[in-house]
Amino acid sequence: MNYLDVLSRLGAGSAHPGGFSATMSQLSRYPLPAGSRVLEVGCGTGRTSCYLAKQGFDITGLDLRPDMLVKAKFRAEAEQLDIRFMEGDITALPFEDATFDVVLAESVTNFADIGRALAEYARVLRPGGILYDREVIAPPSITQKTYEEITSFFQLKSLLTEQKWIELLQASGFIETTVCDRSPFTEQGIEDQIAYPDMHQVMDPEALLDASVWQMSLAYNEMITANRDYLEHALFIARK
Repeated sequence: MNYLDVLSRLGAGSAHPGGFSATMSQLSRYPLPAGSRVLEVGCGTGRTSCYLAKQGFDITGLDLRPDMLVKAKFRAEAEQLDIRFMEGDITALPFEDATFDVVLAESVTNFADIGRALAEYARVLRPGGILYDREVIAPPSITQKTYEEITSFFQLKSLLTEQKWIELLQASGFIETTVCDRSPFTEQGIEDQIAYPDMHQVMDPEALLDASVWQMSLAYNEMITANRDYLEHALFIARK
């Protein structure tokens, strides 16, 4: 069992840094253009997609994992929302060129070939379209030991510095990039759950009784604590 397996089994709605509080803060400070056609890549169990659909946006949610999409569709049905959820790979998006006004990612691109994913985001965005991508980044001071430990735990292909992200965004066809909200990596606290309780979280039966789920969760907490000085996250806003 790996980290993403645990998220799926627990039906996590907002596993990215800062949790749903970070999502709400981002949407308040950097609102999506009104009337946008939005693609959420790595939508997981659909919490952000459903929230945006309730705000009147035309939403398509895409994820690589069918088990996550089952829960996303359940969430949308429970909230009486009509959302397109599709299975797909962010490095080979199943959409025509210039289909969307916005691509939204919350700690997703890191789990793929980043350069290929960014190029796909640019391809499916219309001219002037915007990418909002919140990702974990590495400070220049990161040690090789820490780099290997983090990438191995999360099964990441790479962990990039802010400057490398900017270079890849430019190489992928984005003409303007702003880096916002750069912050130390923080675990989701009880405050996030109190402020924004997830009323439609669906856990797999017996997940809470599965020792491997708790072992992976404990390993995650220990890894984050041990490497807190070498983990940050930032929001990249890039215009095509």
